[in-house]
Amino acid sequence: MVPLTHRKNQKIFVLGLGLSGNSAIRALEKGGSIVSAWDDDDLVRNNYIESGRNLTNPKDISIEDFNALILSPGIDIKKSPQRDFICEARKKKIPIISDIQLFMDEVSHRGRENKIIMLTGTNGKSTTAMMIYHILKKLGKKVQVGGNIGTRGVLDFDLSNDAIIFIIELSSYQIELSPNIKPDIAMLLNISPDHLDRHGSMREYINIKFDIFKQQDKNDISIISLDSDITSDEIKKRHFKSNLISYRNDVMGESEIAELNFNGEVIKFDIHSQSNACLVSHPSNITACIACLQAMGIDFESYQLYFDSFRGLNHRTEFIQKYKNIQYINDSKATNADATKQALTSYKNIYWILGGKEKYGGISGITGYFSQIKKAYLIGESAVSLGKTLSNSKIDYENCLTLRNAVKKSTDDAEKSRSEVTVLFSPSCASFDQYKNFEERGMEFVAIVRKLVKERNENKQIN
Repeated sequence: MVPLTHRKNQKIFVLGLGLSGNSAIRALEKGGSIVSAWDDDDLVRNNYIESGRNLTNPKDISIEDFNALILSPGIDIKKSPQRDFICEARKKKIPIISDIQLFMDEVSHRGRENKIIMLTGTNGKSTTAMMIYHILKKLGKKVQVGGNIGTRGVLDFDLSNDAIIFIIELSSYQIELSPNIKPDIAMLLNISPDHLDRHGSMREYINIKFDIFKQQDKNDISIISLDSDITSDEIKKRHFKSNLISYRNDVMGESEIAELNFNGEVIKFDIHSQSNACLVSHPSNITACIACLQAMGIDFESYQLYFDSFRGLNHRTEFIQKYKNIQYINDSKATNADATKQALTSYKNIYWILGGKEKYGGISGITGYFSQIKKAYLIGESAVSLGKTLSNSKIDYENCLTLRNAVKKSTDDAEKSRSEVTVLFSPSCASFDQYKNFEERGMEFVAIVRKLVKERNENKQIN
């Protein structure tokens, strides 16, 4: 826990008592702040009160009495019951920030020299963050990872040692609430349409993503992928005060090539041999990792073999098990079409389970990657809309309504194939129509698959 000494004796209001809100309260109080807090969820409030804490309803106070408002990134101001309270803070020029900004302000206040790596992007953030973490740990570095990745809040980091490297994954929501972040290395992996209901327009979403570089100077490094059309176009329009590394992936014969451009110097790496079974679908993540380590002055030869021991993340092209000719892949973390694109290019003979709460554009942007789909199985509220796109692409599909039905029907069909096939659960949609989050959705898929395979194996033995 980081005591936030730079806010000592200040009055701070914390709105939203999730992971980031609770860690902010503990860190602020440990640093000597006077903290008031609130959450709009009845259950969360009751649990907070039962823990012996007091709550302050925003309706009963004036925001002018506070030095800062710490806002949970999950709160959509336009839809929040506390919209007027938040807007009043903005009107009165009370800082509205997140735990990320609190952490960075404390680092600056203490004059710490820890290297800070921040990364964002529509897809691939968590995989890349954990890959960099994995490599640095293998190299014997002191390193901690947190932020949007969900494993720990940044205020739970250890600031006692200047040698610790911090890796912080950022969502657009967190960047929006962190106007003065200045990472030593800032990374933008890609941009595709997402969260537009929150940000209002694609232009606003793009601008927020690029704000990760806004405070950097000549002592810092910016890393941007050119594999995304949007980032490729934007990089030409923008001026960077920092040192710029751009990267792209290319295929040459049997090899996957990582190409880095560091201030005009082009460096190429053959990453084909580093792509183990888990990483076949993530060559761009490997290249982003190489770009980061290159920025840190670490030679490729010293770590290239460590890619083979990286096992990937739960719910991201996660191999579950094999049954007869079928492999089951859990890609529940693919909450938009661009994320699913990675999986569709990684497997053959695909029986695709998808659906949920549809994102902007649905799956219309990835129809060019449908060549390996044998049949699709739709679940959730977006079934009709997704079905139209599949039909227009001449992909056979079935509306299964629930995940349990989809797993059963896809397995029935896949068993009839004489080839090795993949039952791929890559929803391309948010989970909120049927599940709390993509983790819950992914865990249910795994449980259904394992139960179904167990039952069929037992029936086979009986027969």
